[in-house]
Amino acid sequence: MSPFPFAATQAVLTLAVQSEFDVIASRQRARQIASLCGFTALDQARIATVVSELARNIFNYAVIGTVTFSVTQDNGRQHLMMAVEDRGPGIGNIDEILGGRYRSTTGMGLGILAARRLMDRFDIRTGEDIGTAIFMCKTMPAGTARMTSAAIDKLLSQLDVLPSNVALSEANQQNRELTEALNALQARQDELLIVTARLEETNRRIEALNVQLDQKADALLRADRSKDEFLAILSHELRGPLSAASMAAQLLQAGPDEPDKTAKMSQVISRQVGHMSRLVEDLLDVSRVSRGLVVIDKAPLDIAEVISGAVEQVATAAAGKGHALGVSLPDGPVIVHGDRTRMLQVVSNLLTNAIRYTPDGGRIHVTLEVNVGAMAIRVVDNGIGVHADLMPNLFDLYVQAERTSDRQGGGLGLGLALVKNLVEAHDGTVTAESEGRNRGSTFTVRMPVIEPACSQPA
Repeated sequence: MSPFPFAATQAVLTLAVQSEFDVIASRQRARQIASLCGFTALDQARIATVVSELARNIFNYAVIGTVTFSVTQDNGRQHLMMAVEDRGPGIGNIDEILGGRYRSTTGMGLGILAARRLMDRFDIRTGEDIGTAIFMCKTMPAGTARMTSAAIDKLLSQLDVLPSNVALSEANQQNRELTEALNALQARQDELLIVTARLEETNRRIEALNVQLDQKADALLRADRSKDEFLAILSHELRGPLSAASMAAQLLQAGPDEPDKTAKMSQVISRQVGHMSRLVEDLLDVSRVSRGLVVIDKAPLDIAEVISGAVEQVATAAAGKGHALGVSLPDGPVIVHGDRTRMLQVVSNLLTNAIRYTPDGGRIHVTLEVNVGAMAIRVVDNGIGVHADLMPNLFDLYVQAERTSDRQGGGLGLGLALVKNLVEAHDGTVTAESEGRNRGSTFTVRMPVIEPACSQPA
């Protein structure tokens, strides 16, 4: 009697097991019945394997037994039930077997564990006086036709006749199942290889992203330090002229009727206000460039005339530090497509930079050279030079070369960043070279030309 609380049980087929042939036959019948009940090929293989393993236990340990196939129902679902029974000596260590603790060189116990794992329901009763009875159920696939008595008779009529050489037939069937399993494993392996390749590519991208994030983090840290340094410099640069202008205003109030003092104090105020105006203008220029608000009004432009104008602008500052300021220009015009005001700003900033970082009595030389389709402006000085560690970030915002202890020359470290942005807006490039401390610097601006000069400078 079935141990499961099913509403009805209808027998399908009972097989006697007392020979090797019966073990193989039980496997084939299990596969055929599972197929006719609508089970998938995988479930057919599972059912056939479990039945044959338990039937082989009968043959090996009890000599005689039966395998019974039935159809049962439970809550509207049908199940294929298999009962494997014998009158043998029973299994004395069944708890150890079911607990997975038993190890046997004969393989005993493996079929029982497989049955419990692969079937939907499982029950075993064993003892010396009653033998062993194993009951198993596998729920039929949804949509399977109701298995009435007539349907079971029809199922039995469809069972194939077992071949005369049943062992060879079963071996061939198992080979086919093994081939199908290997093909499925190969397909899964191919899928895993594809997934592995995708994971490796994802890992490479993540590693590259991590490198970029590290670089961004380093850049942000450097920018933060530069910002702090810039704010400190800005406060100093503004405090100086503000203090001077405030003092001059107080002196004017103390002696408003002294014309000489008034003139001198007015000059001080004017000078300091001019200095602060230049600082504010630099800040505004950088802000506009950073936000892309600078409008470049390009037109044919003689770059030699721009250089002359820039030299004239900085001549007073150069003379104030005793610098020798030399210029080498071609005999004829060098025409570029550019904005005169912005290019004048570029050259003036480079010259101002050279004047600021060249000790008193230094030499500064600006040269305009023309090659095929391009021109180069070079500003060369024999000043303090640029340290190799600073060179990669020289054109970044707020970056400055080393300043003297008395902070002579001033400036906010905006000039070279502004130069770089303005030159690139003219489709050009700017580079810097220096052999190191106190070895001077060379800044070179390169831009395409419209009309080359008649000849090179002497």
